[in-house]
Amino acid sequence: MSQTMATTSRVPAITLDSRTLPSTNRNLIILDAFDKLQLGGILELPEEGDPRALRNEFLQRRPGRFSWAGRNLGSGRWTIRIERIDENADIPTFISHCTPFANAKASTVRELAATASERPYRQGETIFDEGEPWPHLAFVRTGKVVYTLLSADGKTHALGERLPLDPLNETGTFDGGGATTRAEALTDCTLVLLPAEAVLHACRNDAELAIGFLTDASQARRRSIDTIADLAFAHVLQRVAKFLLSYAPTTTGMAKGLSGIENLSQAQIAAAAGTVRDMAARALLRLKNAGAVELDRGRVRALDRERLEAFAHNVQAPPV
Repeated sequence: MSQTMATTSRVPAITLDSRTLPSTNRNLIILDAFDKLQLGGILELPEEGDPRALRNEFLQRRPGRFSWAGRNLGSGRWTIRIERIDENADIPTFISHCTPFANAKASTVRELAATASERPYRQGETIFDEGEPWPHLAFVRTGKVVYTLLSADGKTHALGERLPLDPLNETGTFDGGGATTRAEALTDCTLVLLPAEAVLHACRNDAELAIGFLTDASQARRRSIDTIADLAFAHVLQRVAKFLLSYAPTTTGMAKGLSGIENLSQAQIAAAAGTVRDMAARALLRLKNAGAVELDRGRVRALDRERLEAFAHNVQAPPV
């Protein structure tokens, strides 16, 4: 590991080239490096490929103790910044760790924190509906939120999860319209709510905060393009395998999936992969027969990361 200057003004970061680590214990090495950080220390990782599985592993093993800033640079290149934080931090400190606020003025953070409130939501509870004018910009403090769309025939399509420190309702906040999707508590969760008008006022007075939100919006656009490309060009088996990879620990052979996978129904996996339940069930059976997953009454219990990656990258996966 080598010392490098951070891209923000906070503290120098420790850079670990995770691309050179052995696949069998890669995430354990990263977790060990993180554990050696002092409070406020930053671990910077260059990555090749979507780091969702690593983030899920951190959520399972170090909940509340890290902030995550992942930047997709295109062509499969990522830069990940993981900061060691206080899990019992007050609201101003929590807000300062949310990525749009990385370079915001301390006074901006204090003023917004004074307008903030916290609200818990139970698993399955609707936070806001598609088209609803929701007067807040929110950040997930604990738990997980899922974005969904409802089709005219009543089918639900999941657009992705929002994890701790991720924002909710950015579009409605900045263009003044209704919510673009439905947001539902995937698990019990707590949100920090900021009045939309207070956020707009802060952006008018703090250029770095405005740039932070623009950067986040650009990253969201990249995610949308990746999702559209998968739906347009990848077949169902690939999409299911790619989704399941975000729950696969970095180990050799079959291993128990990361926390949360045991709660996923086939309908939820289908929605996340942009297909219907019957097609997802066929894909899961194909993956089971190939030794890529283990199923228990239709639920995924264990995964073989290497075999899943082969299907996700279309190495051995004819269409379902």
